[in-house]
Amino acid sequence: MPGEKTMNLVYISPHYPSHYSQFVESLARYGVRVFGISDLPDEALDPRVRQSLSGHYRVERLENNQQVVDAAGFFKEHLGEIDRVESHLEPWIELEALVRDAYNITGPKSENLQFIKRKSMMKDVFKRAQVPAARGIVIKDLKQCQEFIKGHYPVFIKPDIGVGAADTYTIRNEEDLKHFFSIKQSYDYFMEEFVDGDLQSFDGLTDKDGNIVFCTSHYFSNDIHKVVKNNENVWYYSLIDIPAELEKYGRAIVKAADVREKFFHIEFFRLKNGKFQALEINMRPPGGLTTHMFNFACDIDVYDWWASIMAGHEPKRPFTRRYHCAFVSRKHNRPYKYSHDQLYAKWGDRIVHSQPMNPIEYEVMGHWGYLARSANLDELKNVIRDITWEA
Repeated sequence: MPGEKTMNLVYISPHYPSHYSQFVESLARYGVRVFGISDLPDEALDPRVRQSLSGHYRVERLENNQQVVDAAGFFKEHLGEIDRVESHLEPWIELEALVRDAYNITGPKSENLQFIKRKSMMKDVFKRAQVPAARGIVIKDLKQCQEFIKGHYPVFIKPDIGVGAADTYTIRNEEDLKHFFSIKQSYDYFMEEFVDGDLQSFDGLTDKDGNIVFCTSHYFSNDIHKVVKNNENVWYYSLIDIPAELEKYGRAIVKAADVREKFFHIEFFRLKNGKFQALEINMRPPGGLTTHMFNFACDIDVYDWWASIMAGHEPKRPFTRRYHCAFVSRKHNRPYKYSHDQLYAKWGDRIVHSQPMNPIEYEVMGHWGYLARSANLDELKNVIRDITWEA
């Protein structure tokens, strides 16, 4: 419409992962001017990304915060105003906030994201939301840990600030605890009760007012720490019906964390008695190919949905979780019963997508990923069984 202001959005890492280019392409279709910051030269970007960007700034390393902040400053100097900053990736969530801090851009600032950065502060969000979670402490010394444990092993230790399975420990006895203190790094660690339960998530997307416009839930074969430790094939699938308690807790956490214009990924333990305990909250989509899974499970386009929210359009759209959708990984060093072609011959009407995974994800997500869907969960479990069946 005449007089409407064109939105300027800075997108950090528009090239990775490759399917996230659909976020950039969708923004461009809504008339949003997207300015990318990456560590690749222009010619190395996917042509669809290049065509969707209104500008691109190459930095030497995205890990260099100041370079990225300066790159955003270059765009601000030439545009006059940056309206939003996004990446959808956990390693850059804090970086997004630093850019917002520097140029007073709408969205979560650094001070608002400490609970994402520190595992210990997530517990405060769960407490405000009145959602049960495992007890935990920031580690100070051996005596404090012994008083926390009181002989009740195992416990789990992980960096208070950190992503993934690196530098994590299951402490099963006093000897393990003393060994940890002999090798631990100088940064803060967080210790929490060991929870015996299955991993399940509450995932979705909010609009500018924090209303949830899309949500679903996923059941995981194992957590990433065990997948990496045991060199397992990972698989997980979405649910058509979200357990009532899980959805209640998930919605309360989204509200307590004030998630706006963002995807969210909240992990829970489902205990043996069927109850849930909160584990972690992330203000990003779940990793891997899960945004594709959103689409296949509901026959929607979440890339377009998010872009429409950013562009200021009405976000409320009906959706139905029609299918259970699964991600199933394979690793090259395993002897599988069925070849790739045999799987498609048997389950071609259920396997909706497959692709090689990114090398930096091999350890967790495997070398090759399959997406399959079915309205019948037992049938989908049979697909998962055949993909992971080792000869």
